Amino acid sequence: MNIAFVSGMTGSPWGGSEDLWARPAMRIRRDGHEVLTSTRRWPELAAPLADLRDAGARLLLRDDATPGWAWRLANRIKRPLSPEMPADRDWYGIKSFRPDLVCVSHGAFDCGLEWMERCLADGIPYVSIAQANAEVWWPDDDRASRLRAAYLGARRVLFVSHANRALFERQIGERLVNAEVVWGACHATHDSDPPWPEDSSTWRLACVARLDPKTKGQDLIAAVLTLPKWRERNLTVTLYGSGGSPEGIRRLAKMEGVSDRLKIGGFMEDIEALWSRHHALLLPSRYEGMPLAILEAMLCGRVCIVTDVAGNREPLEDNVSGFIAAAPTIVHLDEAMERAWQRREDWRTMGRAAAAAIRATMPRDPAGVLAEQLSALADQGNNQRPPSRE
Repeated sequence: MNIAFVSGMTGSPWGGSEDLWARPAMRIRRDGHEVLTSTRRWPELAAPLADLRDAGARLLLRDDATPGWAWRLANRIKRPLSPEMPADRDWYGIKSFRPDLVCVSHGAFDCGLEWMERCLADGIPYVSIAQANAEVWWPDDDRASRLRAAYLGARRVLFVSHANRALFERQIGERLVNAEVVWGACHATHDSDPPWPEDSSTWRLACVARLDPKTKGQDLIAAVLTLPKWRERNLTVTLYGSGGSPEGIRRLAKMEGVSDRLKIGGFMEDIEALWSRHHALLLPSRYEGMPLAILEAMLCGRVCIVTDVAGNREPLEDNVSGFIAAAPTIVHLDEAMERAWQRREDWRTMGRAAAAAIRATMPRDPAGVLAEQLSALADQGNNQRPPSRE
């Protein structure tokens, strides 16, 4: 069986959307099936891609340059050119692999649209995995029409949160009868149990997210920490992750006079080690999919303070296993952090409730579950594509 994985991600070398498909891809390869990946070329090969290559998967690395034929086609049909439009040589690499199924991954809901359209036009079965979504990404009528056709043409449409599925259906004005919600694979194990930090003289929060305030809202943390009451409290926030804005965040913290309490800790792969040093997760995202950081913190028995966007609230119960800010604003984040602060002596107990809740709902091996699902979809005949209702 041949399964191809196409990533529409062009904004960064790796992220939660990439983990979502790469881990099942490795399982499928280890089960003896042929795997091909198509990703944008970056200066350095991401470690999970190197692992797939070493396991025998075939890697196609796409260049940034858009081919001349794509420009001519875009002009001919009066359609704006997308940077994700597949070049002939890239599409030939997929077709020559003779895939039984193509899995198109979207960092956002439409960043792999053109690949889905190529599959649909050439009669190649495909599934879609959509990660992030936001109300500000509303498509115009032409884009919505194309999205409806592409998503309805998929053998299955996979979302990582119920909220993002519902939002996308509103954006295109169509119920997706072929859609369902899946779990992402965490870096924490199902049985993670890091020790509670020994020193509680300072309450230590961790924001585990890409260093990208536009998405993850680290600027909101800086703003809240400038408030007089927070300046007087023994609390620190450390940002863990990689991304394009570490210097900007440092400058912001210095400008606001909170550098002593808002720090950058770099990227940490050992999630249990991270949570053995911190008491709670703080994640003030402006838009999301289903953050692995929340699932990992819950598995590690830590309370979560998050904004009510996308799937952030779905695994949590407000005031029971976490604290949910009604919106990604300074006022709302301050309100949720204040509620959390007043109950800080309960964080350990609430963290245990969070761990029990996530273990009761999340499969022990999400990557294995998704790998089995994709393999089953690849086994289906080519005549089971949902009809378009355009």
